[in-house]
Amino acid sequence: MASGAPGSGGQYFDKKGEVNELRQLLRSVSMDKDIKKKRDAIKKVIAYMTLGIDVSRLFTDMVMACHTTDLVQKKMIYLYLVNYAEQNAELAILAVNTLQKDSTDDDPTIRGLALRSLCSLRLESVFEYCETAVRRGLTDVNGYVRKTAVMGCIKLFHVNPRMVREGDILDTV
Repeated sequence: MASGAPGSGGQYFDKKGEVNELRQLLRSVSMDKDIKKKRDAIKKVIAYMTLGIDVSRLFTDMVMACHTTDLVQKKMIYLYLVNYAEQNAELAILAVNTLQKDSTDDDPTIRGLALRSLCSLRLESVFEYCETAVRRGLTDVNGYVRKTAVMGCIKLFHVNPRMVREGDILDTV
């Protein structure tokens, strides 16, 4: 695989992409205390994902990893969850619970990020959860969260136009 100069991203590909090794890294208890190690492990997962290596087996581990206060980790994990939610539709409900909780966080950046990710799952089975979060986001005090909720309405419309028309989301917008 590629190896490159520091900062080029090549340092993530020194090994042959053992997904089981990544799983062990994500599950490591000591890593919960070391944010940098955990961030690096998540970076490796995202790097493999962007290379087209199937890391969908790590879905449960990534859902468990998103219980963090580190915004950078959350962004990477949400990217992963959105990417693999359709392949793991039955496990996506685990991600929905976490995203719903984060959509009520005190930090408006986390609320907006969670709302955007929740609406990007594009699964019919999570539509009602998205609808609830979008309604709450449309009345949020923060402009970023409201804007994200409006964009979420559009995403919901693409998933199920009839439900959006019949619901009162459009009236709220």
